[in-house]
Order: sequence, then structure tokens, then C-alpha cells
Amino acid sequence: MQKKAFTLIELLVVIAIIAILAAILFPVFAQAKVAAKKASSLSNNKQIALAGLMYSNDSDDGLPMMMNGPWAKIASYDGTNRYDTWVWSVQPYIKSLQMMKDPMTSDSRDIFGSGPYAWFRNQNIFPYYGLNYLFLSPWVDCDHSESKSSAGASEPAGTVFFTQSRHPNYTSQLGYFTATAPGMYPIILPHPTYCIWTGAGWSQKPSTSPTVPYTAEIALRDGSSTTTTFLDGHAKSMKADALAAGTDYGTSTDPTATVILDKEKYLWNYDDNYFGG
Repeated sequence: MQKKAFTLIELLVVIAIIAILAAILFPVFAQAKVAAKKASSLSNNKQIALAGLMYSNDSDDGLPMMMNGPWAKIASYDGTNRYDTWVWSVQPYIKSLQMMKDPMTSDSRDIFGSGPYAWFRNQNIFPYYGLNYLFLSPWVDCDHSESKSSAGASEPAGTVFFTQSRHPNYTSQLGYFTATAPGMYPIILPHPTYCIWTGAGWSQKPSTSPTVPYTAEIALRDGSSTTTTFLDGHAKSMKADALAAGTDYGTSTDPTATVILDKEKYLWNYDDNYFGG
């Protein structure tokens, strides 16, 4: 008795149907994976922000400082001195350096340099989330930053705390411990300077002459938005233009010339003193 088998046409039809379904489903799976990573990144950012607020509660309302010692020592940490960024201020409340790694990053490198302190240096200087340092912990000089009070912000729910970050000197998506606010130059601050390496040491320069573009340290890892936390602890994903609300973002031909047009809409400000009262 002859067994009945599929014809070639039937097999081709089944294969075609499977191929069509795969073509439809694979992009959906990819989008789901990106969405899951984005949700994880947002959770990381929120946990970091909450840790920063817990630190503030235990520090007379003082927010974590951008850094607690000379920048040159932080940048070339060799284990002989202990100078740390905000990462180590919030660690007792997180107890996980892995949270500083963004699941959305496409860069797999975790170690910079070599030696027993390379991993520490990476997490200390190159976390994938950056602090709104200019408003929350600005430079006092090239060796110190100051701390603002968490209770002193005029609008905590409208003041950026942390965003996904990237190093300004890399084209990859490597992280950095600070985030540059859109339109931050040339704001007149109590300490209107920033620090650059001159070859002979660190030197303060006027903040009207930035060396990096104004959003260089904000990472848009999905191509258009960044996970963002605010001083009241809430977190959400923000589009680039929404994050730069109140500035002429997208209209200036020179990104370093971007200016703040509407301080009421601006999301990075701490209080009106930054704008002359």
C-alpha cells in the first residue's frame, strides 16, 4: 500500500507561510527586547535617583556631590588616594555597581586601562548614568564641587537629576558620571567656570567657551530618547527636544551657542538664582 506524502507544492506553500510569519514576528520580538531593556534602564535610573535622595536624607538634605576630591586624582586613580564621584556616595544605598551599567548600551567594554584598580576607575568615572552636575553640584574650583540641598529646589518634579550619559570624547556610547544640560553655556553661575586639561595641569576657563557640544554627555541610546529621573524621584523616558524644552535646541547651527529662552519650561534649573533672580 503506497503511503501518501506531501507534494512539492504543498511543502513550498508551508515554507512560504513560515517565512512570512517569521518576517512579521522577528521585528516584533526585536522591539519587545528593546522595550524590555529600556524598562530595565529606566528602573536602574530610578533606583540611582532614589539612592541619591536617601543619601540626601542622611546628609542634612545635601545632594550627592559630583566629586569629592581633585579631578586629576579621580581620573588617574592609583589606589593611593580615595577621591570618588557621586557613584560611591550612593553605593551604600544601592550595594550594586552593576546598576551603573545600562542594559541599553551597545558597547560591551567594561574595563578601561589595566591594573588592580581598573574596574574601580571604570565604575567611578564611567557609569552609564550622569548627574545634572552644573545645577546640582557645580564646580567650586578644579579640585572641588559643591552640594545643593534637595529641599532647596524650586520645582523638584521639574528638575532633572540623572539621565543616561555618554563620554563627550568618544563616538561610542561609553558612559560618564556627568550629564551636560542643554543650553548650559553661557549661564552665569556663582562659579562660571569649567575645568580643562592644559598639558601642565588642570585649569579653570570661562564657561562661555565650552570644549564640548552642549548635549555631548546625554546618551540617546534608542536613537531619540533618554531615561530621565527628577529630584522628586519620579522617572520617565524623555525625547531629546522635550528634555531641551525652553531652549532653542534644533534651531542653532552651532550647538555650543544654544541658549535658554524660557526658564519656566527649562527642566535642568535648580532655582531662579541661576538666571539672575
